[in-house]
Amino acid sequence: MDRILAAVLVVACSGSLAWAQAPAPAPSDTPVLSEQYFLDRAGESAKSGDVDAAAQLFQSAIIYAPLDPVPYHRLGQLYAQSGQRELAQQYFGLALNVEPAYAPALEGLALLDLAAGNRAGAEAQHNILLRACGATCPETARVEQGLKAMPAN
Repeated sequence: MDRILAAVLVVACSGSLAWAQAPAPAPSDTPVLSEQYFLDRAGESAKSGDVDAAAQLFQSAIIYAPLDPVPYHRLGQLYAQSGQRELAQQYFGLALNVEPAYAPALEGLALLDLAAGNRAGAEAQHNILLRACGATCPETARVEQGLKAMPAN
């Protein structure tokens, strides 16, 4: 009985060793899926005008990195550029849920307010931007330019 057990162990171990010593498979040409992969593909789709594909790819980036505000913001930008204001606001808001002082999302909301003629809303976002990243950050400067271009009420 001990000989049978020993023989089974030898066969089992030799099989395990053979598997462990087998050469590693060659790297495939399949891209590694990651947040950056989906962001890059989404950007390419947006540039080519395929808004639906870009939106799906940004959603995939969100799945890979739900705690990163970037894919939410980029999806908000996509919706803003395609005239879907409500969806743009929603995704800028989601970016701010992830990172409350995320300047690009604050800028996005302010620019949406300016486009809608809501100077008070844009000024409120501008004030938050000033506290979040200061007067010298590019997002604040772009909102200030928009506010200067809009006539005061």
